[in-house]
This record gives sequence, structure tokens and C-alpha cells, in this order.
Amino acid sequence: MVRTLALVMLLAAMIQPCAAAEITCKKSPALTGQCRMVKGSLGLTSGVGVTVVAEDGTKTIIKAPPDSNADIATPVMQNWLYWQSQTGSMRTRITGTFELCPLPSQINAAGIKDYGCINKGIRIAQDKAVSVN
Repeated sequence: MVRTLALVMLLAAMIQPCAAAEITCKKSPALTGQCRMVKGSLGLTSGVGVTVVAEDGTKTIIKAPPDSNADIATPVMQNWLYWQSQTGSMRTRITGTFELCPLPSQINAAGIKDYGCINKGIRIAQDKAVSVN
């Protein structure tokens, strides 16, 4: 548990806001549409990476816009790290309502074509449903 907490603290320190020139998720010129609020689950999906799985089953792969590391807003990432420390697992998913901003589509090996970044999240809790594969 102490080891997990140390990892969480290290990761939280790494995601502190950078220089003022940082391109945020919502302000990126690479966005392909308007950001929208999506209810769903955020976490690791086997063989894919970090995803948001919306209530309707739509999967979006989370990545940073070009010239940015703003893939997930700091408060959302800190919340996710908190729940990982509580469960002792990096595979812990969180539920909530996330402001998802669309990035250019591309199809990956799993057939997922939607990509985006997360600008903010509200009503975040641990996802106690079965983990997403």
C-alpha cells in the first residue's frame, strides 16, 4: 500500500501544469468539433490504452492533442490515481461525466476510430462494474 501511494504521489507530481505555453485539451487547434459532456467510464482497456466508454457503449481512445500533454485534465487524473491507490490496481476504472473533446479519427487494431482528450470531469467515483477488456 505504501508503494502504491508513493507511485500515486510520483505520478501526481509528474502531471502538474507545465509552462504557460501549454496547449490545453479544450483550446487545441487540432480539435475536430465541439467538446461535449459524456457519462461513462474512464480507465485502461486491454490492448488499447486509456479509453472512455460511454453509457451507449461508444469507446473513445484518450490521447493528447499535438504539441501538448493535455490528454486528461489534472483534477480528473488525480481522482483516477486516488481510486487506483484505494484499490491497489492500475486497472481501476472511474465513472463520471467527462467533457470529451474530439481529435482526428483514425482506426486502430481494435477497430476504435474515435480519439479525444478530457477537459474536465464531474461526479467521479470508482467504477465497480466488471473491468472493460
